[in-house]
Amino acid sequence: MIVSLLRTRAALASTTRAAWVASARSYSAPAKDKVAVIAGALNGSDPDLKDILEGNGSWAAEMRKRNPTFFDRIAKAQYPRYLYIGCCDARVDPTVLMKVDYGDLFIHRNVGNLVVGSDLNVNSAIEFAVTKLKVPHIIVCGHYDCGAVRGSGKQLDHGIIENWLRNIRDVQRLHHKELSAVEGEENKHRKLVELNVREQCLNVLKTGSVQRARMQSYKETGFAIPRIHGLVFDPAAGQLTKLEVNWTEETKEFDQIYNLYPKDQH
Repeated sequence: MIVSLLRTRAALASTTRAAWVASARSYSAPAKDKVAVIAGALNGSDPDLKDILEGNGSWAAEMRKRNPTFFDRIAKAQYPRYLYIGCCDARVDPTVLMKVDYGDLFIHRNVGNLVVGSDLNVNSAIEFAVTKLKVPHIIVCGHYDCGAVRGSGKQLDHGIIENWLRNIRDVQRLHHKELSAVEGEENKHRKLVELNVREQCLNVLKTGSVQRARMQSYKETGFAIPRIHGLVFDPAAGQLTKLEVNWTEETKEFDQIYNLYPKDQH
């Protein structure tokens, strides 16, 4: 009886498998359609990154032609002048839109160009850039039509990224009155982009490594570095704009809270 049952199950499994294969064949697309589907899924890129590797070869050859010692120089060490903290958005390529020399930027990117106190990634980048690389400038760069900023403006649970977007929601809370006075959703979005950049610059200024470096450089030269800059990029115009903010005035009200190196202690 057991043997008979096993044979019946095997026969059913074989029949089911054959039916599934026949069904799959009947619904499979023609070969040409498959090629089109795959090409569409890859968005015009090579499945094995041959285009990337060929592009790298062309770039390396061009750089050697321009400067035969180029790779000898960059192989030794990095000497960036700017720490760039920006958004992951593919339209905002800092080395291109700023037209800086190769190696000038030490780059950290995340969704929404945020500087969060609990984010070890961005804080590690800041400390390394300031204490080891001695960068004289820190740039926080946002951009209009930012998906993170738009998402934070909606009463919607975005899943796991909601924990990250809440930081931008907090910017809205801090500047609620100012944003409420702005007419039009697009104008309000652009204003929030700018306010977010400003708040992230303030977060940079709150970090101990930045305050320590600025205090030491001021004592030695009378000039505090690194300098903190807030920039906004407009993809529709290709233009970078610097936010004109007096950071000394901006932080004066809360100096007793965030200043880790008050003058009367030195």
